[in-house]
Amino acid sequence: MEKTLDQEVLSAYLIVDEEVVYEITQNSVLSIGRLDNNDIVLDDYKVSREHAVLKFAGTEFMLVDLASTHGTFVNDEPIDRSVVGFGDKIRIVSHELVITQKIPTSVDDSQISSVSKKARSLDRRLKFFGGLNEFALITLVQFLSQEKQSGLLLLELGQKPGPRIYFQDGDIIHVSEGENLAELLTRQNHEQSLFFYFHHETNFPKRTITQSTPNYLIHLCHSQDVRKVQATPASASLIRSTKPLSITTKFEPLPPVKR
Repeated sequence: MEKTLDQEVLSAYLIVDEEVVYEITQNSVLSIGRLDNNDIVLDDYKVSREHAVLKFAGTEFMLVDLASTHGTFVNDEPIDRSVVGFGDKIRIVSHELVITQKIPTSVDDSQISSVSKKARSLDRRLKFFGGLNEFALITLVQFLSQEKQSGLLLLELGQKPGPRIYFQDGDIIHVSEGENLAELLTRQNHEQSLFFYFHHETNFPKRTITQSTPNYLIHLCHSQDVRKVQATPASASLIRSTKPLSITTKFEPLPPVKR
């Protein structure tokens, strides 16, 4: 099965259990799960509350399993994340989902539901996802910490998995694949290809980060600043050194000298 489309596609169709058809538009990020706030709702107690996410970029479909209890399968193979092509069979518990480019002839208009891209913002919902092009990553991390959230924050760089950050009661307890986390945290803006997924997690790894979350973030940002300074050419450093210095330290007056 050819996974990547030959050309950009403006819309496609997701057929669920050969009965319900959803029209999905370009640049959509659709949640699949048991809860009613998902874009694709599968009313089945074995389906996780937030089971998987399907991202449609116009030339490629990316399916991401959100650490679900019973897993997500593509063509009977279990996946954590996978590019999906037209005709591939997605299985979630006993439900079969297939992406097609055209509406099946057996489907009438009453069976088609439109799924639009929803505007998502930082609020008190325990699970959300989207692109990090509207706010900095550190804003999201600080929000999760302040709201005492417990769960797993997954980052996706283009089509490649990024850092995985585990939160427990607002504390960052473990980070995996986080080699470039410091660089991502210090970015002021993010390109469209940087996505995040946050969802519940019950099986937490062993705690490896003992610092408080604010101190841990300060340490990461400081280490990135040091790397930037070390990577700056010597000539640029000399130019900066000629600029007026600004004093930020508060000086206390010395006590009078006794004679």
